[in-house]
Amino acid sequence: MRKSSWILTGSAAVLVAASALTRFVVYPDLHRIPSDADTTFHYEGTASLLDAPALAAGDQTHAFLTDLPVTLDWRIAVKDTDGSTAVVLDDAVLRGPDGKPLNSAEHVWAVDRRTLADRPAPADSGAEKHTGLVFSWPLDPEKRDYRFWDTGIRRTVPARYTGQESVNGRDAYRYDVKATGPLADPATVNALPKALPRSAVTALSAALPAARQPDKAVLATLPETVPLTYTSTTVRTGWVDASTGLALNGALHQTVLARTEGAGGPVTLFPVTDVDVKGSDASAHKQADDAATAQRVWWWLSTGVPLGLLAVAALLTALAIRLARRRIADRGPAEDEPEGAPAPTA
Repeated sequence: MRKSSWILTGSAAVLVAASALTRFVVYPDLHRIPSDADTTFHYEGTASLLDAPALAAGDQTHAFLTDLPVTLDWRIAVKDTDGSTAVVLDDAVLRGPDGKPLNSAEHVWAVDRRTLADRPAPADSGAEKHTGLVFSWPLDPEKRDYRFWDTGIRRTVPARYTGQESVNGRDAYRYDVKATGPLADPATVNALPKALPRSAVTALSAALPAARQPDKAVLATLPETVPLTYTSTTVRTGWVDASTGLALNGALHQTVLARTEGAGGPVTLFPVTDVDVKGSDASAHKQADDAATAQRVWWWLSTGVPLGLLAVAALLTALAIRLARRRIADRGPAEDEPEGAPAPTA
């Protein structure tokens, strides 16, 4: 075989290897949460909150902030990676009409960089223990239910697949999550009063709309100092890009209620927080653009480039075979035994 055929054949082999490397090494390495990922999603809506400073000052008249226009800035940032594990900062800040923070929550999670399910926390990472998904969805989402960790009650609840919809021109899977139970988030529990004077409870309850006020006769039977417990109910909806797993939009309604034990059983007294928000149009459009870009990049790495390299390798191989056949044809009969040569004798 001539030198040119060897070069073509060798080049084809290199391209086949490069195709396999791109599909089975480069693509899997990039098809996961980047080590420098840092994004903030913006929500808009309303909130009714118990004003802790007013309550501490004994000003029950202004202890509720009702139906405030609010924004929720939810930041997800990778702090560190360890192989297939990412340590992720989950930081949410609720702001009032003037932009000042009203409430905030910060968590650190250890998750799988592709499935986003829980992973063992690396040493000294500060990641909280959890089970299932916690802030987002797998990069290869499926039409099925998942387990989702609710930070309010610190338990896993179902995230139910409820259908396929279109969000800003992208196919999206919709998942609905509902979690309710005793409030268990330590940071929130520790910030709330363990008990209040009955006079304060009565004044706070009276400030509620009539339909939400507890029975005055029940309030009158409570002790002078009313012990308080809290329940958390979170209803969230996630619209997840079917091709990339990126969250395209979300809605969140979280309520924390103060309760106590009355003579006839548990008594709901007043809401501590009632936040109802949905992703802003600007954030939803940006997420759709990011999903489109990610889909193109991942398609080229998983399919386009590997197939292109294989196609070029096939062409080079075909050319090498053609050159080899042409050389054989140009030689004619075997050069070692010319036609008409005398037969060997014994």
